[in-house]
Amino acid sequence: MTRVGIPLAITLQVISSFLFASGATLQHLGVKSTFDPNATASSNRLTLMGMLKLLLIPKWLLGLLCVFSGAGLHLWALTMAPVAVVQPVGILAVPWSVVLSSRIHGHQIPFRVWRAVLVTVIGVVGFTVFSSLFAKGEKQFGFMPITWSFIVVCVVCVVLSFFAAKKAAPWAKAIMWSSVGAIFYGLASGMMKAAMNMVQSGQFHLMHPTTLVVIGYMLACYGLGAWMIQQGYASGPAEITVGTMTTVDPFVAVLFGLFVLGEGAGMGAGPAAGMIISGAVAVYGVVMLSKDHPDAVAEREKTAKESAAVKD
Repeated sequence: MTRVGIPLAITLQVISSFLFASGATLQHLGVKSTFDPNATASSNRLTLMGMLKLLLIPKWLLGLLCVFSGAGLHLWALTMAPVAVVQPVGILAVPWSVVLSSRIHGHQIPFRVWRAVLVTVIGVVGFTVFSSLFAKGEKQFGFMPITWSFIVVCVVCVVLSFFAAKKAAPWAKAIMWSSVGAIFYGLASGMMKAAMNMVQSGQFHLMHPTTLVVIGYMLACYGLGAWMIQQGYASGPAEITVGTMTTVDPFVAVLFGLFVLGEGAGMGAGPAAGMIISGAVAVYGVVMLSKDHPDAVAEREKTAKESAAVKD
């Protein structure tokens, strides 16, 4: 690792976080353009036909290009600096997305929104530091634990999707849809790591049936995650989806590594408690952002006025 490696890696990750925020904002605008602008955002639902239409919307495709470019810079940064250095910088995507949204929609950023962003950033950075410094156990491979993790995540996501569609409060719909997508993305990262471990161990080659099944799990998670993230864009502001993804995605990937791949072997109670507390802080920050975002506040006020008018 050269003397310029870490500063360059941090610079690349800052650019990557901006590209991810820009891509999310553009994709959010693309998804929103397929719905009635006067409709209640939380009631929007993206259909399969609507998803296919996104492939014809230039701003959505430009957003996809930004996301892919950001991912490429992120991987490049990881080749020059430790995860503990690079990963926390990625949370800058949340404030970037808040600023971009305010510029595009012309609304002021309330203090309560910045407070929610700060809480989220502190939680994610803390979680990343604890997981990077202390999750250094021996990597293990077991096909059944990987399969069971895929089944359990699918069941959990089905339940969350049901609540997002039928039971969630309007302000919570975007965070729930985005959480489902982020859970799938996080598991996909874990599956990718599992497949790499399998090949590197020498026990399985790339085209071995077991390896291909794990890769199949990974691709399924990416596909389902992409679908749910677009639902998040449809039902709420882009920065809520960005905040949820940058919080939930790494949590799931790290937990998969700890419990399924055995990377948590030897981790003490202190670091584990630190991860739990940091994770809870980050989730609380995203919930605050979802409830206090100007769009969520405006929708609540609109609903209250409509309810009052009906009663009168």
